[in-house]
Amino acid sequence: MKALRIVLSLAVIVVAASAVVLPVAAQNYGGGSVQGYAADTTLGTGTIVELTGKDANRVKIAKQSELQNMFGVVVDRTRLPLILSSGSLQNETFVASSGTYDVLVSTQAGPIVTGDYISLSSVNGVAMKAGTEEKTIFGRANGPFDGKGITLGSTVLKDVNGNASQTVKLGSIPVTIDIKKNPNDKSTKSDLPDFLQRIGVAIAEKEVSPIRIYLSLGITLVSILAAIAILYSGVRNGVVSIGRNPMSKKSIFRALLEVILTSILILIIGLFAVYLLLRL
Repeated sequence: MKALRIVLSLAVIVVAASAVVLPVAAQNYGGGSVQGYAADTTLGTGTIVELTGKDANRVKIAKQSELQNMFGVVVDRTRLPLILSSGSLQNETFVASSGTYDVLVSTQAGPIVTGDYISLSSVNGVAMKAGTEEKTIFGRANGPFDGKGITLGSTVLKDVNGNASQTVKLGSIPVTIDIKKNPNDKSTKSDLPDFLQRIGVAIAEKEVSPIRIYLSLGITLVSILAAIAILYSGVRNGVVSIGRNPMSKKSIFRALLEVILTSILILIIGLFAVYLLLRL
């Protein structure tokens, strides 16, 4: 009887542990948005792709030169809980644009550790550890890869002259997809004060180069100073004129009103020029 109670207790513990562990494990793969797309050729699982074609229903292997066009990763359809297939798509490829899925990676930028930002490498469709030069990241690594354990092979990178420059190992790790601007990007944008960056992005609704922001700031200051100078000069001359000839108040007030309107017009033109400079 005592042995039976022990067995039952162990069974309860195993079931409880499974109920806790399995949901956690399930969260380490999948989720997000997955959709079928057409492709010119069959694309391997884990390949990073970008959209192509006028209807945005076709994908191709992403290139480092088109880093900003990264869209998603090819996923294994057999690991998807639900598949909505369309027989009309050529080489139908299921692509995840969010969630956590296996991604092909290389050691081009060094070993990858869990939590590293991931971006495209020189090998088309294959990711690497993101540094400070890449403008866009693909997501964050959910596992490590140093090229010393299980690998998928290796490839030789060549320089501009066609000479071998580096041999890199290839592998696959889970990555949480989150395509966005690289937080570690060391560009000239980092030289701008944060409030200027926020104002520029708020007006333009996109990333704005520092040159445009500084030009906009200069135009704004010049417009404000010009409007203040004209307004001050007009008010001062009006007050002096009234003091010399009180009978001409009406004409002086009319001239003063014209000066005020001119100042406002100059300020509006300047601000509109800034708006166009940031938006276009």
